[in-house]
Amino acid sequence: MRERRYRIGRSATGLGLFATAPIAKGALIVEYSGRRIPTHEARVREARTGCRYMFEIDNRWTVDGSSRRNIGRYANHACRPNADSILAKGKVFLRAIKAIKPGEEITYD
Repeated sequence: MRERRYRIGRSATGLGLFATAPIAKGALIVEYSGRRIPTHEARVREARTGCRYMFEIDNRWTVDGSSRRNIGRYANHACRPNADSILAKGKVFLRAIKAIKPGEEITYD
């Protein structure tokens, strides 16, 4: 089993995702997982209940990342991020866009 390169911890905005080992530029960090639901349903949920962990794939599908099993939901937004999201084989992953040092928060835009 592969050792996790991240942990959940306190950040300036609440909880965040932090590197526990060096992460190389271009490396996949974590999957943003959850049920795939129609985007129109996701928008209704967001308006009605304030769901915050919706990741829109396209105008048809959205990942409902509200499950606590979804470790990717703890990555926070930043204007100068060190990761980005990519879509591969119908799944959403966070990928390092530069080298990330241990202790550094994993962020994306």
